[in-house]
Amino acid sequence: MTGECTLTEAAERLGVHYMTAYRYVRTGRLAAEKRGGQWMLDVAEVEQFGHPDRQDRSRARVLPSQLEARLLAGDENGAIQLVEGAMGSGADPEEVYLDLLAPALAQIGDRWAAGEITVADEHVASATAMRVIGRIGPRLAKRGRTRGVVVVAGVAGDHHTLPSALLRDLLRSNGFDAQDLGANSPADSIVERARSISDLIAIGLAATHTDNDENIRASIASLDHALDVPIVLGGAAIRDESHAHSLGECTYSSSARHALEIFDEIARAGSSA
Repeated sequence: MTGECTLTEAAERLGVHYMTAYRYVRTGRLAAEKRGGQWMLDVAEVEQFGHPDRQDRSRARVLPSQLEARLLAGDENGAIQLVEGAMGSGADPEEVYLDLLAPALAQIGDRWAAGEITVADEHVASATAMRVIGRIGPRLAKRGRTRGVVVVAGVAGDHHTLPSALLRDLLRSNGFDAQDLGANSPADSIVERARSISDLIAIGLAATHTDNDENIRASIASLDHALDVPIVLGGAAIRDESHAHSLGECTYSSSARHALEIFDEIARAGSSA
């Protein structure tokens, strides 16, 4: 098979998200040339890249349950060994975040909500995960010109630090300058920080605490009134797109991978304006 295809078409051929295909290009695993603002790839190379006899690029996905056990045990060294093992097997740090760490944390959250583990268990797992992020997070930062600044924060009343920390590192891995205000961030603090940034392109809000709709709604209203940038809302507390839109003028993100797609679209729309 000969000819060329766009990055979107390449993602469809490979059966992956657009952002995953973009990561393959950005990390040099897939050759591509940017013409007219669009990435173009050789179809034959795409087909060869996706051939089943190539090294499995998704092997990190088989490990979330193992990482979950290490996090719940508070075993920092064991968790880091699993992460390092996944990267040694070919997974890059971003894949570890998306396919290993995020699913493990989601499962821990689900088990806590179901009453299978205690609050203490969840706190131990979160603290251990933060130390793991501290070890691998710096590897995700990209040098050079940024694609714009995104301010990320946990909404007021939400005391979980992990979601915004994960998003910060993933955004940095995708060429953004992400500034994390941390958990329980009042809307006026977010506005103050955002107004000091000349190339701000979006706000990312993490919401994991249920029964916090009033604070989320108030935060979105304040941000929407004070700032002229998109607000991206996601987290375990947001049930679906309808729930997100009931809380205010925002774009709903269903997962970390979906959030990256949204911020990529925001950046591309801004660059073509």
